[in-house]
Amino acid sequence: MKRLLLILSFLGVFTPVSAGWDQSLKAKKGKITVLWYESKPFIYKDASGKMKGIEVEILSGFCDFVRRTYQVKLEIEWSEARSFSDVFDQVSHSEDASLFGASALSMTPERRTKVNFSPAYLADISVLITSDDVPLMESWEEFYRLAGTLKAVTIRGTTYETQLKMMKEEGRFAYQFEYIPSSDNIIRAVERMPHAFGFIDLPVYMMMFNENPGIRIKRQNLFPVKREGIGIIYPLQSDWSEAINAYFNDSQFQKELESIKARYTDIELFHLMERLASSTADPLQLLAKEREIQSRELHLKATQISNEGRIRTYLILLIVVGFVSLVVIIALYQKSENRKAQIEAQRLELEERNKHLTELDIQKNNLVKILAHDMRSPINQVEGLSRLMLSEKAPLSDDQQMMIRHIQDASTRLNKMIVNILDTDALENQRTRVYPEPVVLSAVLHNVVQSFVEGATRKGIALNLESGDDKATVMADPLYILQVFENLVSNAVKFSLPGTTVSVRWYPKDGEVVAAVQDEGPGLSIDDQQLLFRKFQRLSARPTGGEPSTGLGLSIVKKYVELMSGRVWCESEVGKGTTFFVALKNV
Repeated sequence: MKRLLLILSFLGVFTPVSAGWDQSLKAKKGKITVLWYESKPFIYKDASGKMKGIEVEILSGFCDFVRRTYQVKLEIEWSEARSFSDVFDQVSHSEDASLFGASALSMTPERRTKVNFSPAYLADISVLITSDDVPLMESWEEFYRLAGTLKAVTIRGTTYETQLKMMKEEGRFAYQFEYIPSSDNIIRAVERMPHAFGFIDLPVYMMMFNENPGIRIKRQNLFPVKREGIGIIYPLQSDWSEAINAYFNDSQFQKELESIKARYTDIELFHLMERLASSTADPLQLLAKEREIQSRELHLKATQISNEGRIRTYLILLIVVGFVSLVVIIALYQKSENRKAQIEAQRLELEERNKHLTELDIQKNNLVKILAHDMRSPINQVEGLSRLMLSEKAPLSDDQQMMIRHIQDASTRLNKMIVNILDTDALENQRTRVYPEPVVLSAVLHNVVQSFVEGATRKGIALNLESGDDKATVMADPLYILQVFENLVSNAVKFSLPGTTVSVRWYPKDGEVVAAVQDEGPGLSIDDQQLLFRKFQRLSARPTGGEPSTGLGLSIVKKYVELMSGRVWCESEVGKGTTFFVALKNV
Protein backbone atom coordinates (compact mmCIF):
# COMPACT_ATOMS: atom_id res chain seq x y z
CA MET A 1 0.00 0.00 0.00
CA LYS A 2 2.82 2.40 0.94
CA ARG A 3 4.58 1.58 -2.34
CA LEU A 4 1.36 2.33 -4.26
CA LEU A 5 0.96 5.73 -2.54
CA LEU A 6 4.56 6.64 -3.33
CA ILE A 7 4.06 5.73 -7.00
CA LEU A 8 0.80 7.73 -7.17
CA SER A 9 2.42 10.71 -5.47
CA PHE A 10 5.36 10.57 -7.88
CA LEU A 11 3.02 10.51 -10.87
CA GLY A 12 0.98 13.45 -9.50
CA VAL A 13 -2.18 11.34 -9.13
CA PHE A 14 -2.26 11.71 -5.34
CA THR A 15 -1.28 14.83 -3.40
CA PRO A 16 -0.99 14.67 0.43
CA VAL A 17 -3.04 17.17 2.47
CA SER A 18 0.11 18.67 4.05
CA ALA A 19 1.88 19.22 0.69
CA GLY A 20 3.52 22.64 0.45
CA TRP A 21 3.51 25.05 -2.47
CA ASP A 22 6.45 23.43 -4.27
CA GLN A 23 4.81 20.01 -4.21
CA SER A 24 1.41 21.44 -5.24
CA LEU A 25 3.09 23.31 -8.10
CA LYS A 26 4.75 20.14 -9.38
CA ALA A 27 1.61 18.01 -9.00
CA LYS A 28 -0.63 20.79 -10.41
CA LYS A 29 -3.04 20.16 -7.54
CA GLY A 30 -3.13 20.59 -3.78
CA LYS A 31 -5.15 21.35 -0.69
CA ILE A 32 -4.88 23.99 2.04
CA THR A 33 -6.59 23.83 5.43
CA VAL A 34 -7.93 27.11 6.83
CA LEU A 35 -8.35 27.17 10.62
CA TRP A 36 -10.87 29.92 11.45
CA TYR A 37 -12.87 31.43 14.28
CA GLU A 38 -15.91 33.66 13.74
CA SER A 39 -15.20 37.40 13.43
CA LYS A 40 -17.87 39.29 11.49
CA PRO A 41 -17.64 40.70 8.85
CA PHE A 42 -14.28 39.01 8.21
CA ILE A 43 -15.15 35.31 8.47
CA TYR A 44 -18.31 33.46 9.61
CA LYS A 45 -21.06 31.02 8.60
CA ASP A 46 -24.46 32.26 7.45
CA ALA A 47 -27.79 30.71 8.50
CA SER A 48 -27.46 28.02 5.83
CA GLY A 49 -23.97 27.03 7.03
CA LYS A 50 -22.16 28.58 4.06
CA MET A 51 -18.80 30.30 4.68
CA LYS A 52 -19.02 34.07 4.29
CA GLY A 53 -16.85 37.13 4.89
CA ILE A 54 -14.01 39.24 3.54
CA GLU A 55 -11.32 36.66 4.34
CA VAL A 56 -13.38 33.84 2.82
CA GLU A 57 -13.56 35.69 -0.50
CA ILE A 58 -9.85 36.60 -0.36
CA LEU A 59 -8.85 32.93 0.13
CA SER A 60 -11.31 31.73 -2.52
CA GLY A 61 -9.84 34.32 -4.88
CA PHE A 62 -6.38 32.95 -4.07
CA CYS A 63 -7.46 29.52 -5.39
CA ASP A 64 -8.70 31.17 -8.61
CA PHE A 65 -5.41 33.06 -8.91
CA VAL A 66 -3.14 29.99 -8.66
CA ARG A 67 -5.36 28.09 -11.12
CA ARG A 68 -5.22 31.01 -13.56
CA THR A 69 -1.53 31.86 -13.09
CA TYR A 70 0.14 28.54 -12.29
CA GLN A 71 -2.47 26.01 -13.57
CA VAL A 72 -2.65 24.53 -10.04
CA LYS A 73 -6.04 23.21 -8.89
CA LEU A 74 -6.25 24.15 -5.22
CA GLU A 75 -8.93 23.06 -2.72
CA ILE A 76 -9.80 24.63 0.64
CA GLU A 77 -10.83 22.71 3.74
CA TRP A 78 -12.44 24.97 6.36
CA SER A 79 -11.79 23.90 9.98
CA GLU A 80 -13.47 25.83 12.82
CA ALA A 81 -11.26 26.48 15.88
CA ARG A 82 -12.36 26.36 19.54
CA SER A 83 -11.41 30.01 20.19
CA PHE A 84 -9.64 33.01 18.72
CA SER A 85 -6.35 32.21 20.52
CA ASP A 86 -6.62 28.58 19.34
CA VAL A 87 -6.27 29.76 15.71
CA PHE A 88 -2.93 31.45 16.39
CA ASP A 89 -1.59 28.74 18.72
CA GLN A 90 -2.31 25.86 16.31
CA VAL A 91 -0.82 27.62 13.26
CA SER A 92 2.30 28.79 15.15
CA HIS A 93 3.03 25.24 16.40
CA SER A 94 1.97 23.34 13.29
CA GLU A 95 4.30 21.35 11.04
CA ASP A 96 1.65 21.30 8.30
CA ALA A 97 3.04 23.58 5.58
CA SER A 98 -0.46 24.11 4.14
CA LEU A 99 -2.24 25.23 7.31
CA PHE A 100 -3.57 28.79 7.26
CA GLY A 101 -5.30 30.84 9.99
CA ALA A 102 -8.06 33.45 9.51
CA SER A 103 -9.89 35.52 12.14
CA ALA A 104 -9.07 39.20 11.47
CA LEU A 105 -5.59 38.70 12.93
CA SER A 106 -3.59 41.86 13.67
CA MET A 107 0.06 42.05 12.69
CA THR A 108 2.45 42.70 15.58
CA PRO A 109 6.26 42.32 15.88
CA GLU A 110 5.82 39.64 18.56
CA ARG A 111 3.43 37.58 16.38
CA ARG A 112 5.73 37.86 13.36
CA THR A 113 8.38 35.88 15.30
CA LYS A 114 5.97 32.91 15.46
CA VAL A 115 4.03 32.94 12.16
CA ASN A 116 4.16 34.28 8.61
CA PHE A 117 1.61 36.98 7.63
CA SER A 118 0.19 37.67 4.21
CA PRO A 119 0.45 41.32 3.11
CA ALA A 120 -2.11 43.46 4.95
CA TYR A 121 -5.46 43.67 3.21
CA LEU A 122 -6.94 46.20 5.66
CA ALA A 123 -5.71 48.98 7.94
CA ASP A 124 -5.76 48.02 11.63
CA ILE A 125 -7.11 50.60 14.06
CA SER A 126 -8.61 49.87 17.48
CA VAL A 127 -10.66 52.37 19.50
CA LEU A 128 -11.38 52.61 23.21
CA ILE A 129 -15.03 52.11 24.23
CA THR A 130 -16.63 52.46 27.67
CA SER A 131 -19.97 51.65 29.23
CA ASP A 132 -22.51 54.46 29.14
CA ASP A 133 -22.01 55.35 32.83
CA VAL A 134 -18.37 56.36 32.24
CA PRO A 135 -18.00 60.08 31.35
CA LEU A 136 -16.15 61.28 28.26
CA MET A 137 -12.45 61.67 29.07
CA GLU A 138 -10.29 64.36 27.50
CA SER A 139 -6.83 63.42 28.90
CA TRP A 140 -4.65 60.78 30.54
CA GLU A 141 -5.14 62.56 33.86
CA GLU A 142 -8.92 62.03 33.74
CA PHE A 143 -8.43 58.36 32.84
CA TYR A 144 -5.90 57.97 35.66
CA ARG A 145 -8.41 59.33 38.21
CA LEU A 146 -11.12 56.91 37.05
CA ALA A 147 -8.94 53.85 36.34
CA GLY A 148 -9.24 52.39 39.86
CA THR A 149 -13.05 52.13 39.48
CA LEU A 150 -13.02 50.55 35.99
CA LYS A 151 -12.90 46.97 34.67
CA ALA A 152 -10.91 46.20 31.52
CA VAL A 153 -13.00 43.81 29.37
CA THR A 154 -11.01 41.67 26.92
CA ILE A 155 -10.40 38.23 25.39
CA ARG A 156 -7.27 36.21 26.14
CA GLY A 157 -4.62 35.98 23.45
CA THR A 158 -5.81 39.04 21.50
CA THR A 159 -4.03 42.30 20.69
CA TYR A 160 -6.74 43.97 22.81
CA GLU A 161 -5.39 42.18 25.89
CA THR A 162 -1.79 43.07 24.96
CA GLN A 163 -2.65 46.76 24.57
CA LEU A 164 -4.52 46.87 27.90
CA LYS A 165 -1.61 45.21 29.71
CA MET A 166 0.85 47.63 28.13
CA MET A 167 -1.28 50.63 29.17
CA LYS A 168 -1.53 49.30 32.71
CA GLU A 169 2.24 48.80 33.00
CA GLU A 170 3.24 52.07 31.34
CA GLY A 171 0.62 54.25 33.06
CA ARG A 172 0.57 52.34 36.35
CA PHE A 173 -3.20 52.24 36.24
CA ALA A 174 -5.11 50.32 38.90
CA TYR A 175 -7.90 48.78 36.79
CA GLN A 176 -8.83 45.08 37.01
CA PHE A 177 -9.24 42.69 34.06
CA GLU A 178 -12.56 41.02 33.20
CA TYR A 179 -11.96 38.17 30.72
CA ILE A 180 -14.82 37.00 28.50
CA PRO A 181 -15.02 33.90 26.25
CA SER A 182 -13.94 34.16 22.60
CA SER A 183 -17.54 33.50 21.62
CA ASP A 184 -18.70 36.65 23.47
CA ASN A 185 -18.67 40.17 22.02
CA ILE A 186 -16.58 42.89 23.70
CA ILE A 187 -19.03 45.63 22.71
CA ARG A 188 -22.02 43.74 24.17
CA ALA A 189 -20.02 42.86 27.30
CA VAL A 190 -19.02 46.51 27.88
CA GLU A 191 -22.63 47.59 27.27
CA ARG A 192 -24.04 45.28 29.96
CA MET A 193 -21.30 45.83 32.60
CA PRO A 194 -21.11 48.98 34.75
CA HIS A 195 -17.81 50.92 34.87
CA ALA A 196 -16.31 48.86 32.04
CA PHE A 197 -14.04 49.63 29.09
CA GLY A 198 -12.09 47.82 26.38
CA PHE A 199 -10.55 48.01 22.92
CA ILE A 200 -12.37 46.95 19.74
CA ASP A 201 -11.50 47.08 16.02
CA LEU A 202 -12.87 50.21 14.36
CA PRO A 203 -14.75 48.37 11.53
CA VAL A 204 -16.47 46.06 14.06
CA TYR A 205 -17.48 49.05 16.21
CA MET A 206 -18.80 51.04 13.23
CA MET A 207 -20.69 48.01 11.84
CA MET A 208 -22.55 47.53 15.15
CA PHE A 209 -23.08 51.29 15.53
CA ASN A 210 -24.52 51.41 12.00
CA GLU A 211 -26.91 48.55 12.84
CA ASN A 212 -27.95 50.12 16.16
CA PRO A 213 -26.93 53.77 16.74
CA GLY A 214 -28.74 53.60 20.12
CA ILE A 215 -26.25 51.09 21.56
CA ARG A 216 -25.44 52.21 25.12
CA ILE A 217 -21.67 52.61 24.94
CA LYS A 218 -19.33 55.55 24.39
CA ARG A 219 -16.37 55.79 22.06
CA GLN A 220 -13.58 57.65 23.82
CA ASN A 221 -11.22 59.80 21.76
CA LEU A 222 -8.28 58.65 23.93
CA PHE A 223 -5.77 55.93 23.03
CA PRO A 224 -6.55 55.08 19.37
CA VAL A 225 -4.20 52.21 18.45
CA LYS A 226 -2.76 51.91 14.94
CA ARG A 227 -1.01 48.68 13.97
CA GLU A 228 0.60 47.34 10.79
CA GLY A 229 -2.62 45.91 9.42
CA ILE A 230 -4.77 42.76 9.30
CA GLY A 231 -3.69 39.66 7.40
CA ILE A 232 -3.91 35.87 7.08
CA ILE A 233 -1.32 33.70 8.86
CA TYR A 234 0.59 30.49 8.01
CA PRO A 235 3.54 28.63 9.63
CA LEU A 236 7.06 30.08 9.57
CA GLN A 237 8.47 27.01 7.78
CA SER A 238 5.77 27.13 5.10
CA ASP A 239 6.85 27.77 1.49
CA TRP A 240 3.58 29.43 0.41
CA SER A 241 5.01 32.98 0.63
CA GLU A 242 5.86 33.14 -3.07
CA ALA A 243 2.29 32.38 -4.20
CA ILE A 244 0.65 34.47 -1.44
CA ASN A 245 2.75 37.58 -2.17
CA ALA A 246 2.21 37.23 -5.92
CA TYR A 247 -1.56 37.08 -5.33
CA PHE A 248 -1.69 40.11 -3.04
CA ASN A 249 0.47 42.13 -5.46
CA ASP A 250 -1.67 41.15 -8.46
CA SER A 251 -3.34 44.23 -9.98
CA GLN A 252 -6.60 42.36 -10.60
CA PHE A 253 -6.78 41.35 -6.92
CA GLN A 254 -6.20 44.95 -5.84
CA LYS A 255 -9.24 45.96 -7.89
CA GLU A 256 -11.38 43.09 -6.59
CA LEU A 257 -10.43 43.79 -2.94
CA GLU A 258 -12.37 47.07 -3.03
CA SER A 259 -15.52 45.26 -4.19
CA ILE A 260 -15.07 42.51 -1.58
CA LYS A 261 -14.93 45.08 1.26
CA ALA A 262 -17.95 46.93 -0.13
CA ARG A 263 -20.07 43.75 -0.07
CA TYR A 264 -19.75 43.35 3.69
CA THR A 265 -19.77 46.88 5.11
CA ASP A 266 -19.72 50.59 4.29
CA ILE A 267 -16.78 51.11 1.88
CA GLU A 268 -16.55 54.74 3.01
CA LEU A 269 -15.61 53.46 6.47
CA PHE A 270 -12.71 51.45 5.02
CA HIS A 271 -11.51 54.50 3.09
CA LEU A 272 -11.70 56.57 6.28
CA MET A 273 -9.71 53.88 8.16
CA GLU A 274 -7.00 53.90 5.49
CA ARG A 275 -6.75 57.69 5.69
CA LEU A 276 -6.64 57.61 9.51
CA ALA A 277 -3.98 54.88 9.45
CA SER A 278 -1.80 56.95 7.12
CA SER A 279 -2.48 60.19 9.05
CA THR A 280 -4.02 61.87 5.99
CA ALA A 281 -7.46 62.36 7.56
CA ASP A 282 -8.71 64.49 10.43
CA PRO A 283 -9.79 62.16 13.30
CA LEU A 284 -12.83 64.41 13.69
CA GLN A 285 -14.15 62.91 10.43
CA LEU A 286 -14.91 59.75 12.44
CA LEU A 287 -17.21 61.80 14.68
CA ALA A 288 -18.85 63.28 11.57
CA LYS A 289 -19.46 59.72 10.26
CA GLU A 290 -21.14 58.81 13.58
CA ARG A 291 -23.31 61.92 13.35
CA GLU A 292 -24.30 61.01 9.78
CA ILE A 293 -25.42 57.52 10.90
CA GLN A 294 -27.25 59.01 13.89
CA SER A 295 -29.10 61.56 11.73
CA ARG A 296 -30.12 58.86 9.23
CA GLU A 297 -31.51 56.67 12.04
CA LEU A 298 -33.44 59.57 13.59
CA HIS A 299 -34.99 60.34 10.19
CA LEU A 300 -35.97 56.67 9.77
CA LYS A 301 -37.60 56.54 13.21
CA ALA A 302 -39.47 59.79 12.53
CA THR A 303 -40.80 58.27 9.29
CA GLN A 304 -41.90 55.14 11.16
CA ILE A 305 -43.74 57.25 13.75
CA SER A 306 -45.43 59.21 10.97
CA ASN A 307 -46.50 55.96 9.29
CA GLU A 308 -47.84 54.64 12.59
CA GLY A 309 -49.87 57.83 12.96
CA ARG A 310 -51.50 57.25 9.59
CA ILE A 311 -52.30 53.65 10.52
CA ARG A 312 -53.99 54.88 13.69
CA THR A 313 -56.14 57.28 11.64
CA TYR A 314 -57.22 54.47 9.33
CA LEU A 315 -58.17 52.36 12.34
CA ILE A 316 -60.35 55.15 13.75
CA LEU A 317 -62.13 55.48 10.40
CA LEU A 318 -62.76 51.73 10.37
CA ILE A 319 -64.32 51.97 13.85
CA VAL A 320 -66.75 54.62 12.63
CA VAL A 321 -67.63 52.75 9.43
CA GLY A 322 -67.70 49.21 10.80
CA PHE A 323 -69.10 49.24 14.34
CA VAL A 324 -69.85 45.52 13.98
CA SER A 325 -66.10 44.81 13.94
CA LEU A 326 -65.49 46.97 17.01
CA VAL A 327 -63.72 44.31 19.07
CA VAL A 328 -61.28 43.41 16.29
CA ILE A 329 -60.57 47.03 15.47
CA ILE A 330 -59.95 47.92 19.13
CA ALA A 331 -57.43 45.06 19.35
CA LEU A 332 -55.63 46.28 16.23
CA TYR A 333 -55.67 49.85 17.51
CA GLN A 334 -54.15 48.76 20.80
CA LYS A 335 -51.45 46.87 18.93
CA SER A 336 -50.71 49.98 16.89
CA GLU A 337 -50.47 52.09 20.06
CA ASN A 338 -48.08 49.62 21.65
CA ARG A 339 -45.92 49.68 18.54
CA LYS A 340 -46.00 53.47 18.53
CA ALA A 341 -44.94 53.53 22.18
CA GLN A 342 -42.02 51.22 21.40
CA ILE A 343 -40.89 53.39 18.50
CA GLU A 344 -41.34 56.52 20.60
CA ALA A 345 -39.17 54.99 23.32
CA GLN A 346 -36.52 54.17 20.70
CA ARG A 347 -36.75 57.71 19.37
CA LEU A 348 -36.25 59.16 22.85
CA GLU A 349 -33.27 56.89 23.36
CA LEU A 350 -31.80 58.06 20.06
CA GLU A 351 -32.44 61.69 21.02
CA GLU A 352 -30.52 61.12 24.24
CA ARG A 353 -27.70 59.62 22.22
CA ASN A 354 -27.85 62.55 19.82
CA LYS A 355 -27.63 64.94 22.79
CA HIS A 356 -24.44 63.19 23.83
CA LEU A 357 -23.05 63.49 20.28
CA THR A 358 -24.11 67.16 20.21
CA GLU A 359 -22.04 67.79 23.33
CA LEU A 360 -19.08 66.17 21.58
CA ASP A 361 -19.82 68.30 18.51
CA ILE A 362 -19.70 71.49 20.60
CA GLN A 363 -16.33 70.47 22.02
CA LYS A 364 -15.16 69.64 18.51
CA ASN A 365 -16.36 73.00 17.13
CA ASN A 366 -14.55 74.91 19.88
CA LEU A 367 -11.35 73.00 19.15
CA VAL A 368 -11.73 73.46 15.39
CA LYS A 369 -12.28 77.23 15.76
CA ILE A 370 -9.17 77.60 17.90
CA LEU A 371 -7.07 75.47 15.54
CA ALA A 372 -8.43 77.21 12.44
CA HIS A 373 -7.68 80.70 13.76
CA ASP A 374 -4.20 79.69 14.95
CA MET A 375 -3.38 77.98 11.64
CA ARG A 376 -4.34 80.88 9.37
CA SER A 377 -1.30 83.02 10.18
CA PRO A 378 1.44 80.43 9.48
CA ILE A 379 -0.39 79.16 6.39
CA ASN A 380 -0.69 82.71 5.03
CA GLN A 381 3.04 83.16 5.66
CA VAL A 382 3.82 79.96 3.72
CA GLU A 383 1.60 81.06 0.84
CA GLY A 384 3.12 84.57 0.83
CA LEU A 385 6.70 83.30 0.92
CA SER A 386 6.04 80.89 -1.95
CA ARG A 387 4.57 83.72 -4.06
CA LEU A 388 7.61 85.89 -3.18
CA MET A 389 10.04 83.13 -4.21
CA LEU A 390 8.29 82.78 -7.59
CA SER A 391 8.44 86.54 -8.14
CA GLU A 392 12.18 86.86 -7.30
CA LYS A 393 14.52 87.52 -10.19
CA ALA A 394 16.93 84.77 -9.12
CA PRO A 395 16.75 81.93 -11.70
CA LEU A 396 14.90 78.81 -10.58
CA SER A 397 14.92 75.45 -12.30
CA ASP A 398 11.66 73.94 -13.58
CA ASP A 399 11.69 71.39 -10.72
CA GLN A 400 12.19 74.16 -8.13
CA GLN A 401 9.33 76.19 -9.61
CA MET A 402 7.10 73.08 -9.65
CA MET A 403 7.83 72.33 -5.98
CA ILE A 404 7.14 75.95 -4.96
CA ARG A 405 3.83 75.88 -6.88
CA HIS A 406 2.91 72.64 -5.06
CA ILE A 407 3.61 74.42 -1.75
CA GLN A 408 1.52 77.38 -2.92
CA ASP A 409 -1.39 75.14 -4.05
CA ALA A 410 -1.35 73.17 -0.79
CA SER A 411 -1.39 76.31 1.38
CA THR A 412 -4.21 77.78 -0.76
CA ARG A 413 -6.30 74.59 -0.26
CA LEU A 414 -5.66 74.69 3.48
CA ASN A 415 -6.76 78.32 3.59
CA LYS A 416 -9.99 77.43 1.75
CA MET A 417 -10.70 74.55 4.17
CA ILE A 418 -10.19 76.89 7.14
CA VAL A 419 -12.49 79.49 5.57
CA ASN A 420 -15.20 76.81 5.08
CA ILE A 421 -14.90 75.71 8.71
CA LEU A 422 -15.09 79.27 10.07
CA ASP A 423 -17.92 80.18 7.65
CA THR A 424 -19.95 77.15 8.78
CA ASP A 425 -19.42 78.02 12.43
CA ALA A 426 -20.49 81.64 11.84
CA LEU A 427 -23.61 80.58 9.91
CA GLU A 428 -24.68 78.04 12.54
CA ASN A 429 -24.29 80.55 15.35
CA GLN A 430 -26.02 83.35 13.41
CA ARG A 431 -23.02 85.67 13.52
CA THR A 432 -23.09 86.35 9.75
CA ARG A 433 -24.11 89.84 8.64
CA VAL A 434 -25.00 90.60 5.02
CA TYR A 435 -24.32 94.03 3.48
CA PRO A 436 -26.09 93.98 0.08
CA GLU A 437 -25.22 96.45 -2.65
CA PRO A 438 -25.50 96.54 -6.46
CA VAL A 439 -22.98 94.06 -7.94
CA VAL A 440 -22.19 93.58 -11.66
CA LEU A 441 -22.55 89.82 -12.03
CA SER A 442 -20.37 89.45 -15.15
CA ALA A 443 -17.34 90.89 -13.30
CA VAL A 444 -17.78 88.43 -10.43
CA LEU A 445 -18.11 85.43 -12.75
CA HIS A 446 -15.13 86.54 -14.85
CA ASN A 447 -12.88 86.78 -11.75
CA VAL A 448 -14.03 83.37 -10.46
CA VAL A 449 -13.47 81.61 -13.80
CA GLN A 450 -10.00 83.17 -14.21
CA SER A 451 -8.98 81.94 -10.75
CA PHE A 452 -9.85 78.30 -11.64
CA VAL A 453 -8.59 78.16 -15.25
CA GLU A 454 -5.10 76.97 -14.29
CA GLY A 455 -6.35 74.17 -12.00
CA ALA A 456 -8.91 73.03 -14.59
CA THR A 457 -6.27 72.99 -17.34
CA ARG A 458 -4.00 70.77 -15.19
CA LYS A 459 -6.86 68.25 -14.99
CA GLY A 460 -7.49 68.45 -18.75
CA ILE A 461 -10.85 70.24 -18.30
CA ALA A 462 -12.03 73.16 -20.42
CA LEU A 463 -13.49 76.02 -18.32
CA ASN A 464 -15.63 78.40 -20.43
CA LEU A 465 -17.37 81.67 -19.54
CA GLU A 466 -20.22 82.22 -22.02
CA SER A 467 -21.12 85.79 -22.96
CA GLY A 468 -24.19 87.42 -21.48
CA ASP A 469 -25.52 90.84 -20.46
CA ASP A 470 -22.35 92.60 -19.19
CA LYS A 471 -24.47 95.21 -17.40
CA ALA A 472 -26.69 92.76 -15.52
CA THR A 473 -26.61 93.90 -11.87
CA VAL A 474 -27.86 92.06 -8.78
CA MET A 475 -28.37 93.07 -5.15
CA ALA A 476 -25.83 91.01 -3.17
CA ASP A 477 -23.00 91.08 -0.65
CA PRO A 478 -19.78 91.32 -2.77
CA LEU A 479 -17.82 88.94 -0.53
CA TYR A 480 -20.51 86.25 -0.17
CA ILE A 481 -21.53 86.18 -3.84
CA LEU A 482 -17.86 85.60 -4.72
CA GLN A 483 -17.67 82.67 -2.27
CA VAL A 484 -20.93 81.19 -3.66
CA PHE A 485 -19.60 80.93 -7.21
CA GLU A 486 -16.10 79.89 -6.10
CA ASN A 487 -17.70 76.89 -4.33
CA LEU A 488 -19.88 75.98 -7.33
CA VAL A 489 -17.07 76.25 -9.93
CA SER A 490 -14.65 74.42 -7.62
CA ASN A 491 -17.14 71.52 -7.26
CA ALA A 492 -17.73 71.37 -11.01
CA VAL A 493 -13.99 71.06 -11.72
CA LYS A 494 -13.47 68.67 -8.79
CA PHE A 495 -16.11 66.14 -9.99
CA SER A 496 -15.42 66.37 -13.76
CA LEU A 497 -13.31 63.97 -15.80
CA PRO A 498 -10.45 65.02 -18.14
CA GLY A 499 -11.62 65.88 -21.62
CA THR A 500 -14.93 67.43 -20.45
CA THR A 501 -16.11 71.04 -20.27
CA VAL A 502 -17.37 73.22 -17.42
CA SER A 503 -19.51 76.15 -18.60
CA VAL A 504 -20.59 79.30 -16.71
CA ARG A 505 -23.38 81.51 -18.11
CA TRP A 506 -25.93 84.08 -16.93
CA TYR A 507 -29.19 85.60 -18.18
CA PRO A 508 -32.08 87.81 -16.93
CA LYS A 509 -35.45 86.19 -16.22
CA ASP A 510 -38.64 87.49 -14.52
CA GLY A 511 -36.97 90.30 -12.56
CA GLU A 512 -34.00 88.14 -11.57
CA VAL A 513 -30.57 87.39 -12.97
CA VAL A 514 -29.92 83.63 -13.13
CA ALA A 515 -26.34 82.26 -13.19
CA ALA A 516 -25.71 78.61 -14.16
CA VAL A 517 -22.61 76.44 -13.57
CA GLN A 518 -22.81 73.34 -15.80
CA ASP A 519 -20.49 70.30 -15.91
CA GLU A 520 -20.32 67.05 -17.91
CA GLY A 521 -19.59 64.86 -14.90
CA PRO A 522 -21.27 61.65 -13.71
CA GLY A 523 -24.46 63.40 -12.65
CA LEU A 524 -26.47 62.95 -9.46
CA SER A 525 -28.98 60.24 -8.61
CA ILE A 526 -32.42 61.09 -7.16
CA ASP A 527 -31.21 60.01 -3.70
CA ASP A 528 -28.13 62.25 -3.98
CA GLN A 529 -30.25 65.24 -5.05
CA GLN A 530 -32.37 64.88 -1.91
CA LEU A 531 -29.20 65.14 0.23
CA LEU A 532 -27.81 68.24 -1.52
CA PHE A 533 -27.19 71.40 0.53
CA ARG A 534 -27.09 69.43 3.80
CA LYS A 535 -24.01 69.67 6.02
CA PHE A 536 -21.52 66.75 6.13
CA GLN A 537 -23.34 64.81 3.38
CA ARG A 538 -21.16 62.52 1.23
CA LEU A 539 -22.70 61.72 -2.17
CA SER A 540 -22.12 58.70 -4.40
CA ALA A 541 -19.97 60.73 -6.83
CA ARG A 542 -16.30 61.12 -5.87
CA PRO A 543 -13.70 63.79 -6.83
CA THR A 544 -11.95 62.64 -10.01
CA GLY A 545 -8.50 63.87 -8.96
CA GLY A 546 -8.49 62.60 -5.36
CA GLU A 547 -9.28 66.11 -4.02
CA PRO A 548 -10.48 66.31 -0.39
CA SER A 549 -14.14 67.03 0.34
CA THR A 550 -15.56 68.10 3.73
CA GLY A 551 -19.22 68.03 2.70
CA LEU A 552 -19.64 71.70 3.75
CA GLY A 553 -19.41 73.69 0.48
CA LEU A 554 -23.00 73.36 -0.81
CA SER A 555 -24.52 73.95 2.65
CA ILE A 556 -22.57 77.26 2.80
CA VAL A 557 -23.74 78.16 -0.74
CA LYS A 558 -27.41 77.67 0.22
CA LYS A 559 -27.07 79.73 3.44
CA TYR A 560 -25.37 82.65 1.69
CA VAL A 561 -27.80 82.73 -1.24
CA GLU A 562 -30.81 82.71 1.10
CA LEU A 563 -29.27 85.46 3.25
CA MET A 564 -29.06 87.54 0.04
CA SER A 565 -32.81 86.81 -0.64
CA GLY A 566 -31.95 84.58 -3.57
CA ARG A 567 -32.67 81.00 -4.69
CA VAL A 568 -30.35 78.07 -5.49
CA TRP A 569 -31.30 74.73 -7.09
CA CYS A 570 -29.86 71.86 -9.10
CA GLU A 571 -30.82 69.95 -12.24
CA SER A 572 -29.03 66.67 -12.97
CA GLU A 573 -29.31 63.31 -14.69
CA VAL A 574 -27.05 60.34 -14.09
CA GLY A 575 -24.45 60.08 -16.84
CA LYS A 576 -25.34 63.50 -18.34
CA GLY A 577 -23.80 66.01 -15.92
CA THR A 578 -25.12 68.53 -13.40
CA THR A 579 -26.14 72.21 -13.50
CA PHE A 580 -26.41 74.46 -10.43
CA PHE A 581 -28.55 77.62 -10.74
CA VAL A 582 -28.40 80.77 -8.56
CA ALA A 583 -31.11 83.43 -8.98
CA LEU A 584 -30.72 86.91 -7.42
CA LYS A 585 -32.88 90.03 -7.67
CA ASN A 586 -32.10 92.23 -10.71
CA VAL A 587 -31.53 95.94 -9.99
